[in-house]
Amino acid sequence: MIQRAQQSYEMSTLNGGGPYASPDDMSVFFGEIDSIKNAISQFENNVARIESLHNRSLNEIDTEQDQWNQKQIDALVAETSQVSNTLKYKIKSLEGKSRSDSTKRVQVDAVKRTFMDSIQRYQSVEASYGMKYKERAKRQYRIVRPDATEEEVRQAIEDTSGSQIFSQALLNSNRRGEARTALTEVQNRHKELQKMERTLGELVQLFKDMEELVEVQAQDVQAVDHTVKRVENDVNKGVEETRIAVKHARAARRKKWICIGIIVLICLILAIVLGVVFGRR
Repeated sequence: MIQRAQQSYEMSTLNGGGPYASPDDMSVFFGEIDSIKNAISQFENNVARIESLHNRSLNEIDTEQDQWNQKQIDALVAETSQVSNTLKYKIKSLEGKSRSDSTKRVQVDAVKRTFMDSIQRYQSVEASYGMKYKERAKRQYRIVRPDATEEEVRQAIEDTSGSQIFSQALLNSNRRGEARTALTEVQNRHKELQKMERTLGELVQLFKDMEELVEVQAQDVQAVDHTVKRVENDVNKGVEETRIAVKHARAARRKKWICIGIIVLICLILAIVLGVVFGRR
């Protein structure tokens, strides 16, 4: 039983450093934690730059400058997507190495929560500026159709090309120059909104993936706790069985000496009796 408990304990310490992780192992682990923290900082800096470019684009009146801003946003969004995917896999990998080590689990949980907070911050930025882009496009459409209903404005904003609705507006408007400018504005904003919706969808999925990692980690922790309890029970059972065995051994030795004593006593009595009998003759 004790041997089985020892084997269970040894198995529970595999793949995670265990309670006796070497200094070199911990040094490598904290190096990986620092690498993740640096990547999270890069992710957060990119989000801040994306927010700044969104704000600049929203207030830009020069078409060429606005197009340059959008190219910068597209490049940053692509880079941030790569950083986030790398972070997800790094954290997932590190979790697999820290399941049976409470010190490591605390560190991994901390960077994971920080990353999830950063994802939510990015979601907030994209959602906020998505609404502002829509409001800007609505204002542009009302330049062409001041009397347009909310439904007509919505259709114009959601139309993929915008050409059909704006063509009708151009025919009915005496402000054709402004109408053409508004058409270009709405078309550009529509493309930007589509990109932002894709980014938001990816962020939602990324956040779900990280939540699943949290759930899996919780399950792993429960499994480790269960293993530790089982090992503890096995050890306790082994100790108890050993105690009982020692008790039985002591009782057996005591009975043995009692039996020997009885035999010696019987022999003495027989000797005395024989002595008395032969003495009388």
